[in-house]
Order: sequence, then structure tokens, then C-alpha cells
Amino acid sequence: MNPKVKSTLQLILFAAIGIGLVWLSIHNIPDKDIETTKQSFKNANYTIVIISALISILAHAVRAWRWDMLMKPIGHKISFKNSFAGVMIGYVVNYAVPRAGEFSRCGVAAKYEKIPYAAVLGTVITERIIDVILLLLLFFITLAVQFSELIGLTKIYVIQPLSAKFGGLLHNTLYLVIIAVVLLVIAGTLFALRNKIKSLFTGKIGGMLRSFWDGLKSIKDLEKPGLFIVQSFLIWVMYFLSLYVCLFCFDETKTLGVKPALAFMLFTSIGVMVSPGGIGAYQLIGTQILLFYSVVNGIAVAFPWIVWGAQFIAIIVIGGLCFLFLPLMNSNKHDKLSANTIE
Repeated sequence: MNPKVKSTLQLILFAAIGIGLVWLSIHNIPDKDIETTKQSFKNANYTIVIISALISILAHAVRAWRWDMLMKPIGHKISFKNSFAGVMIGYVVNYAVPRAGEFSRCGVAAKYEKIPYAAVLGTVITERIIDVILLLLLFFITLAVQFSELIGLTKIYVIQPLSAKFGGLLHNTLYLVIIAVVLLVIAGTLFALRNKIKSLFTGKIGGMLRSFWDGLKSIKDLEKPGLFIVQSFLIWVMYFLSLYVCLFCFDETKTLGVKPALAFMLFTSIGVMVSPGGIGAYQLIGTQILLFYSVVNGIAVAFPWIVWGAQFIAIIVIGGLCFLFLPLMNSNKHDKLSANTIE
């Protein structure tokens, strides 16, 4: 398939997912709560929301600082201005196509710091590995402090809906036979294709897994591994503080506390992976989490939109400015390179 056609189709697909999830998040508002929701947006304390957005931007600045540390073991250095601009531009691009921002971020370092693209990509892969590990750590922390609540969430939003939709199948012999036949066909197909599947994992997928492992091992070559670990935790602590501070923009949410905030952060972080920039998914999941913690419907709908919207505006504004002024910020460097070439 033509790469341009493929990119266009991916963009349409992700946009459709985002629009569909936005529609679901709005469609689920009962008519009696629409006015309450509108009033909630009006009553929010936007000074606190701005403080929350600034904390999230500070987290991105720490991420840019940490990125430079990953460059040093591979023999390169990236200036903070280019590192920060690359991070912010990457977030902007991710709102259009998920994960595409990582490639644009690598492009910034390759173009303005003259670092080989493949080497930069390796550092970003390492970052993503660390983020996944910390997200898993967040899950286990949330599980430890809110085991019964997470069981309740799973029961309400996963088990009960599945039981309602598929529970009747267990009492229908014909459906059971069909399911058994389908499972046998799948098992037989997997067995017949076992050699191809094995070769697949030793090919591209195997190479990808090895790249992830190599990226993880590269951390041992860091000049200051302790500082890197502190930076990594600090990024996620700031993400949490950004959310926690925003709870105080409503009287109805400021008493929720740390535990519900952890659950909110965990599940909405997963939602961000589903659609571009988390649009729709963040709001849909966030609303359900707040409803579970007995927050009234109007606030439960408004709060995720306000948190997401504040970060969206901050990233678009700062990322857009970085994109516009990045060539100007590096004009002196290019002038020096030109002068050295002439000499």
C-alpha cells in the first residue's frame, strides 16, 4: 500500500475513533444533567486549572532534561531548548496520530543537533520502556491501596456488562456448540501455522523485542543513573500532582483525596493510548471513574473535559510556538556551522 494512502487511512481511523468516543462521552449525559454540566464548566476555578496545566508543562520540561541524559551514553548531547521543543512538538503531533509524535521528536534532534536518527530513536524507545514500567508500578500501587475499589470497578464496568450481553449464551446449546467449534478451528489453525508464527517472532517482532531489551540495558551506561531514576519518578509525580491539584477546582471533587485520584490517573492513562491524545477516551473513562466515587453527574462529566482541555491548550500553544520559533532558536548554530564550512 502507498505510504501516503496508509498514513491518510490511519489518520481517518484514529480521528473516527476519537470522534466516536467524544460522541459517547456526550451522548451518555442524561437530559436532566445537561444544564448542570454547563453550570459546572462556569463554576470551575480556572486559576487552579491553570496551575494544574503549568505543573504538567513542568513535567514535560523534566522529560526534556532526562532525554539529554539518554543522549550522553551514545556520544551525543542535545540542548535543552531543542529537547523541550522536540518533546512539545511530539505531543502536538500525537493529537493527530498516536505515537507519531515520537518520530517527529526524533526528527527535531536529527535536524537541529545533527544526531543520527536511528540513535535518537533508540533513546525514545528506552523512554517508552521506562514509562511502561512506571505505569505498571502505578497499577500495582493503586491495586495495593484500593483493591476492593478496583474489584468494584471491574465488576461494574467489565463483568456485569459482559454478563448482560453474553450470559444468555451459556444457556443455549447451539451457541455453545458454535463457540466450541470456533475455538477448535482457531486452535487447529494456530497449530498448523506454528512454524510461521515462530519465524515471525524471530524476525521483525523478535528484532523489536531485542531493541526494547537493548534500550533497557543502555540505562546502565548512564553517567548519573540515580538522577535518571529520580527524573523518571518526578515526571509521574508531577503528572499526578497536576491531576490532584485540579480536583480543587470543584467543591464536589476536592474532598476525593489521593486514592480516587490514583485510580483516575491510572485508567485515563490507558485511555490516552486508545485515541489521538486521549480525546473522547479520557473523558469517557474519567466520567465513569468519578461516578463510581459518587461524584454528581454534571461534575463527573465536566471535570475530565477540564483536565484534558487545560493540558490540550497548553500543549497546542507551547508546542505551536516551539514549532514556529525552532528554526529561529537554532539560527545562530547554523550560522556558526556555515562559517566553519567557509573557513
